[in-house]
Amino acid sequence: MSRITEFLSGRFPQNDDYADHLGELLSAYENSELAPPNLVSEVASGGDGKLWAHVWEAMLYRYLSNLGFDPQTAGVTKAGQRGPDFGIMHQGLRIWIEAVTPAPTGIPPNYLEPPKKGVIEFKPVPHDQRLLRWTSVLRDKREKLEYYRTQNIINATDCTVIAVNSGRLQDYATNDLGSSRLPYAVEAVFPIGPIAFPITPDGKPDGEPANVLRYIIQKPNNSPVRTDNFLNPSYANVSAIVGFWRKDMLKGILLTVVHNPFAAVPLPRGILSAKREYVADEEGDHHVLRLLN
Repeated sequence: MSRITEFLSGRFPQNDDYADHLGELLSAYENSELAPPNLVSEVASGGDGKLWAHVWEAMLYRYLSNLGFDPQTAGVTKAGQRGPDFGIMHQGLRIWIEAVTPAPTGIPPNYLEPPKKGVIEFKPVPHDQRLLRWTSVLRDKREKLEYYRTQNIINATDCTVIAVNSGRLQDYATNDLGSSRLPYAVEAVFPIGPIAFPITPDGKPDGEPANVLRYIIQKPNNSPVRTDNFLNPSYANVSAIVGFWRKDMLKGILLTVVHNPFAAVPLPRGILSAKREYVADEEGDHHVLRLLN
């Protein structure tokens, strides 16, 4: 029994099928020679952060391979991977993919707890707290991609994608929709807020409900955080973001892709076979968000 298999059997003692599924994903990734050299030790260390980060990388490796791509890296040394997690080629265009799994920092503990058998409990969804985790990791990864450019690992003609798995931000989720009823991947980069119902001064309905504009959300210390990142020139080095919300591939991967309208190198549309793919097309003096599929 490998160290990964042994660890997963102990981590999920009541669910052998789930442990086997994760073990297969991680083993295939390890054998690809693209994984960090410390993958096994980090997974077996017992830390949730390392486990789910490597599972997400393993999921992306299988997903990209299943699409017919040949994932590569800029190199793997004893110190770890050099550059983004994966690089793929599409019609002569190199596309770099940097994976990240936000930690549940700031998420109410009771929201992260699994449901108790026989107990019905109402748990308000902490939409703003979850969105803050998205904006935080996007900022960090944007800076990391920029650093890779300064090191000539990423070329000016290369495309870049930040792939976010938000599975750690809840115990279980059936979708990845925020308060806008759009994916968090959209809310993190465009100023689209919750759905509001217009009313007259005397409290009567006055039209159809619609999303309100929301350019910032507040941190717990009341400092503002921008949510219009894809309208910010500093994000031109990010071609698109990818979102997913589950910790496994048992039901496949239903990706959300959001394109940056101001990307220095745009991501070709449709190549990642996403369930939902959003673009913001310019119309006059503004942009209109559209769902491609």
